[in-house]
Amino acid sequence: MLRYRSLPLEWLLCCLLCCGSAAAAPNDWAEGTTEKGGGATRDYYNAAAQLEWKNKMGDWRDARNTEQGGEAYAVAVVGKGQKDKFVEWDVTSLVKEWQNGTYPSQGFFLRLVKGKGAFDFASRESANADQRPQLVLTGDKGHVTLAAQADTFLEGGTHKSMGHLDYVRLSTRPNHALVRFDLGGAKDIGNLRKAVLRLFCVKQTSDAEGTLGVFRCRQDHEVADKEPIFGLAAKYPGDKGIDKDPDVVFFSDFEPDRWDAVGWTVGPSYELKTIAADAERKFEPLQGKALSAMLAKGESTALNLMFKFKNKLDAEPEEMYFRYYLRFGDDWNQTVQGGKMPGFSGTYNKAGWGGRKAHGDDGWSARGAYALTIPADNPLGGRHPIGNYVYHADMTDNYGDIWLWTRGYRGFLEKNCWYCIEQQVKLNTPGKKDGELRGWVDGRLAFEKADLRFRTVDKLKIEQVWMNIYHGGTLKSPYDQHVFIDNVVVARKYIGPMMGR
Repeated sequence: MLRYRSLPLEWLLCCLLCCGSAAAAPNDWAEGTTEKGGGATRDYYNAAAQLEWKNKMGDWRDARNTEQGGEAYAVAVVGKGQKDKFVEWDVTSLVKEWQNGTYPSQGFFLRLVKGKGAFDFASRESANADQRPQLVLTGDKGHVTLAAQADTFLEGGTHKSMGHLDYVRLSTRPNHALVRFDLGGAKDIGNLRKAVLRLFCVKQTSDAEGTLGVFRCRQDHEVADKEPIFGLAAKYPGDKGIDKDPDVVFFSDFEPDRWDAVGWTVGPSYELKTIAADAERKFEPLQGKALSAMLAKGESTALNLMFKFKNKLDAEPEEMYFRYYLRFGDDWNQTVQGGKMPGFSGTYNKAGWGGRKAHGDDGWSARGAYALTIPADNPLGGRHPIGNYVYHADMTDNYGDIWLWTRGYRGFLEKNCWYCIEQQVKLNTPGKKDGELRGWVDGRLAFEKADLRFRTVDKLKIEQVWMNIYHGGTLKSPYDQHVFIDNVVVARKYIGPMMGR
């Protein structure tokens, strides 16, 4: 904990106040919306955030805490005459486990464990409020009937989400139903004595009958490492003197008036300037001045700087680390298409970008990436996903693969907040799939892949750090939006967040 106190004050406050304002349970499955979709599907528990189920068609635990197990917490035997009636399950044991903190309250997972046919139950979108899902809780001080906070069902025949429909379906197709309640509404009933889940059957196929089981939703991208990892930057409070470290190849804090004259190769950009204040964008400095880049309305490029290793070193490297501080402005909002962020590349103006497919002997790239802003009604609503956009020897499309930084939900960033972003690339041995790519956010590992083939020949190296912010794809930015960058470090070893000032 002492190490946190020595971090920059603005950065620390932002993490505690701004970044801590995300949804209380980022690992909740998403319901989705009619207009945007983005909810739970057969492949994702949160399609808008590209968070995958571990098991296609959903992750659950049974009453013995067995992954994808068959011992239901509760069952209901239903017959052919169930239409226009409630089905009830005694879920007391499961709700107690949620209340006492044994397991996180991620919702009920319902499936047809035995039988045939299909059952449709009224969802919380039903026009008839009396038929919507209910969780009836009885305690020693009273009782309460909770309305569903979210519900949906998984359909194996489509990649779309079903959370906007006025029913949820259980069937042998299969279809699995998910229902979640906010247990905070039960705080006044005292000690729980009984919990009953009630769903109203609005439709069933003529052959529908069987046993419907209740299980516990259990999806997650959380990890245990909570403390940030500090690297060589820890020796240089406020990054002062870090450029003299023998393992540091390049440093830029954008303080000099001619910051672009030393080390950088500047490509076409719309508007670049260094600033210490920008109230309109709610900018607060990390440390002195920062680089401000505008993604202008109707434009694609906001930033296009290169640090070329041959200009500084005798030879191009095969492994390198790159760290920078990133802040999305108050006007940053991706509504039509994602784009590119800073990263590494070795394109040699031949292949590995812009639809020029990498074949292993001509070029590669591992730029950063940003995706569409998560819709407001999502558990990660308002966050801005980042990741990598990679051209590599095993790519199948003409365009790069996008891998979001989902580990610990660390690659989902707030605007108006500084983040320490670090990437490592290690090129593979030609003939082997041992290339490595990693990403850290605020000193915590957010992405890792160690089976890559960037190249098939050893003439391809790490050519440059490519400081690129690009909208698309092909679509232009629909409005002006800003991003801020500070304290860029390129090094042979892990760098980590800066300490103090």
